[in-house]
Amino acid sequence: MTSYPDAAVVVAPASRPGTLLAAVGVAVVSAVAAIVEGVLFFAGGRDLATDLAAKAIATITGETAESVKADGGALLAASVDEVQNTLQARAIVAVVFGVLLLIVALLMLGGSTWSRVLVTIAGLLNAGVSLRIATDAEGGTGAIIGSAWLAVATGVIVVVLAWLPANNHYAKARKAR
Repeated sequence: MTSYPDAAVVVAPASRPGTLLAAVGVAVVSAVAAIVEGVLFFAGGRDLATDLAAKAIATITGETAESVKADGGALLAASVDEVQNTLQARAIVAVVFGVLLLIVALLMLGGSTWSRVLVTIAGLLNAGVSLRIATDAEGGTGAIIGSAWLAVATGVIVVVLAWLPANNHYAKARKAR
């Protein structure tokens, strides 16, 4: 109790914890990795689709993938179009979830509980999409699979970092102001 009954209590502003900054940083890395894997699908889409379609036709016909590519034909063209559509859909989904995570991660700088909930959801969605891409047996190059695994790992790490006790204390202190 103070000797001045009308004295205002000054609360020092809470400093942003390093764990919150780490969570934002890891979320940005996860988002960028997902965006990169999507861009890589777009960049090498036709060549990758041709390789995958030729391999699939070669297993059915018993020929080599190189001979299927050399022969070309309507079956290869139709297969390439179908595979390319699938790869483009994966690329769009990866980029959309990566951008979503990036936006929500930047909103998390305030440390609010709602933003950490959104980062958790976006991080898990991003990790799930990237896990699907990373575990596809024939669906990507080494760079695509590597960036997908990076997005998976960092997507899980961001969920853990977002809910560390220091972040909870920071959110409560900011709410109390």
